[in-house]
Amino acid sequence: MRTALLRLRHQSLVPGAVAATVGTVGLIIWWPDLETADRVASIGSFAVAALTMLVAVFGRRGTREPRSLAERQAALRAAVRQQWRVEEALRRVQDPAPIPVRWAPVGAALGVQDHWVNVRVAGPVSGDSGHPDRGGHEPVAVAGRIVEVAEVFRRIPSRRLVVLGAAGGGKSVLLIRLVSDLIDDGRPDDPVPVLLSLTTWDARRHGFVDWLTARLIAEYPALAAPDGDFDSTAAALVADRRILPALDGFDELPVLVRRAALLALNAAAPRLPGFVLTSRVDQYVDAVRDSDVLTGAAVVRLLPLRWADLAAYLPRTTRPTGPDLAGKWDPVLARLRAVTDEEMPDPPEPGDPIGGRDQRQARILAAVLATPLLTSLARAEYSDTGADPTELLDPHRFGTVRDLVDHLLDRAVPVAYAGHRGAPVGADVARVTSWLAWLARHGGPDIAWWRLSTVPPRAVSATVGALAGGIGLGLVAGSAAGLPVAGLGAAIGALAAAFVMVRLPLTPTGLRGGPHSGRRRPATRPVRPRFRPTYGSLGWLTGGVALVAAGWLAAGGRAAVVGATALLLAWALDAWLDVPTDVTAAAGPLAVLRADRRAALLRASARGGIIGCPVAVLVDIRTGLAVTAAVALASVLFTAWGRFAVARAWFALRGELPIRLIGFLDDAHHRGVLRQIGGVYQFRHARLRERLLTSSPDATGGPR
Repeated sequence: MRTALLRLRHQSLVPGAVAATVGTVGLIIWWPDLETADRVASIGSFAVAALTMLVAVFGRRGTREPRSLAERQAALRAAVRQQWRVEEALRRVQDPAPIPVRWAPVGAALGVQDHWVNVRVAGPVSGDSGHPDRGGHEPVAVAGRIVEVAEVFRRIPSRRLVVLGAAGGGKSVLLIRLVSDLIDDGRPDDPVPVLLSLTTWDARRHGFVDWLTARLIAEYPALAAPDGDFDSTAAALVADRRILPALDGFDELPVLVRRAALLALNAAAPRLPGFVLTSRVDQYVDAVRDSDVLTGAAVVRLLPLRWADLAAYLPRTTRPTGPDLAGKWDPVLARLRAVTDEEMPDPPEPGDPIGGRDQRQARILAAVLATPLLTSLARAEYSDTGADPTELLDPHRFGTVRDLVDHLLDRAVPVAYAGHRGAPVGADVARVTSWLAWLARHGGPDIAWWRLSTVPPRAVSATVGALAGGIGLGLVAGSAAGLPVAGLGAAIGALAAAFVMVRLPLTPTGLRGGPHSGRRRPATRPVRPRFRPTYGSLGWLTGGVALVAAGWLAAGGRAAVVGATALLLAWALDAWLDVPTDVTAAAGPLAVLRADRRAALLRASARGGIIGCPVAVLVDIRTGLAVTAAVALASVLFTAWGRFAVARAWFALRGELPIRLIGFLDDAHHRGVLRQIGGVYQFRHARLRERLLTSSPDATGGPR
């Protein structure tokens, strides 16, 4: 139905308008009562005019969309470029320069590298450059630095790359840089690199191509539009090898899913123009040991930062002082230089007799700053504030690596909230930290605002639904048939609405669609629409029966027919308005919420007007207003935005989260505490989330 309505948007409006007009005229001629016929004519004219206006508006929107697959690919490329430029600016990756992350090929002893001959001949090779006789058994030169990540990737004939690294080693930043550079330096016909989080993929249930198609639709909703023989543009782009997936967070998958994921990726690899995958080292090694290597993939491992890397980066993050342009990091770097050669030293073991206390502390700090994440946190704490970084060398405060790491993680939130948007102190920082700790505990790895609606007890949603349904259906029944029937209507409405509120899926408008939504339709077999009952269908059925019954009791069978016709029109318009149109915008959390709110209010207005107006004309104004109010209220509550509004109020009443929750999440994103991946937020660093979980929150998310 949804696909059929979308296709109808691009067709001529004349046949539909003529059919609606002829039907309305026929109904008027058939009606024997002239006064009633006049009312029906007014209703029909209003419905035809409203429907024609809405179709014309959405039809014009549809005609502005790119039509060819190449144009849609170009629009997606522009959206991805803009999305990650903004994210990179928020993370201050280029301010003043990227942290000098380096990598090297993994050693053979790790057992995760495929034969280099497979790397050279697998995937989209050109000419004879990947033939085994042309050095096929020799390793590809894949070592490099972050500024040359796109160049290194293009050296790999298979275009398949696995990046391994420790927590906080710079994997996500490397992916962002790769995606941006491939777009900036690539050709228009190159595959579009799209960065996706793997956390939603269950490889035991869904193939990679199906999951990839569904994720593209979720993060760029207009890719749900059909294209040729495909149910969606996303499916067409994937099938035509126009998407290069950059996959982050393999290590965050459950253990059993990781093993299945490697096999599924190998099965899907021939249908892709390449891919990039990131993971922590141990998790990837274990998965390969239990399944298989990724065929044709070059595997590299991120290297710790060296003293030279820190000396080239940290001084540039502070203002120079004095005649020799010295910076606040110079004394720290001098102490580190005294205990390092080329690479950073390992941290001292307990009881290690080598060196004095100062040397031990320098080795501890050197081991901590070898991780890009902790270097970025140290930069935020000391380069961007008036704090003195030499305190990091205090052996009384930071006697172990764990002490120093915990200090930098604990300071991440206060420093972020003492930045460019004011300086909350004391209780304000404690309150913000408590909110973030609550999100770390209850929000999961992916903080989706619509999923937060499942956190309050079900009794909360059931109670709100029961009140709304009971009052709404009670008013309709009472207006149409009097007080005795109002009680029965209120009871039925309360039960049905409570059940639907608890059981209705919470996916926002524009993110709907399962992992099989992008499959090719067989060209020789027509599509036969099938009705699949849902919990939302129960709401339509209950409300529809109540409306038809109220019309019958109040004004006879013809009023019931008009009410049923209005219901069908409202249902068709509802499905029509469920299709997004802007292919050039990524579905960020704010965009998803605004789209769902806009759709909820538009549906409430359209449903209430289309269903309530006929009742007001054929029955009476009071009943019409009651129907309009009941339909509009149910339309809002039975949406992700409506459920989120209920949950948000619950959180605020309990002091767990601020009432302006979306504003708080967006502010945390702009301050660098959260990052945005598609329509969800994540903590910018998994180690920060782990620290919030272990250091401050209790079972309810409050501070200890």
